Amino acid sequence: MDVDSDSSEEVITAYYYYRRNQKNRRFWVHPYLEKNFHHRLFIAARELNFSDTKFLCFYRMSKESYLYLVNLISPAINKRDTNMRECVNAEERILITLR
Repeated sequence: MDVDSDSSEEVITAYYYYRRNQKNRRFWVHPYLEKNFHHRLFIAARELNFSDTKFLCFYRMSKESYLYLVNLISPAINKRDTNMRECVNAEERILITLR
């Protein structure tokens, strides 16, 4: 065996071990989460918007206080959609924080 074949075998072996130890990242968002995208907490909040008492019990805040908080904080926490995924809007962020 000559030096070139030994070094190429070492490179191939090193590459094999490198690839074996890498994680397979197949998707940006797990299919389970993508499937349940439309069944998030924000959708539940829209349904609770019809009842003041349920909204108050669920978020421990009146709707008027919530809307005031959204108007106050949303300019500071707004994000924009990208080509990769949709952003979490300000109303959703506040509801998640409150819950």
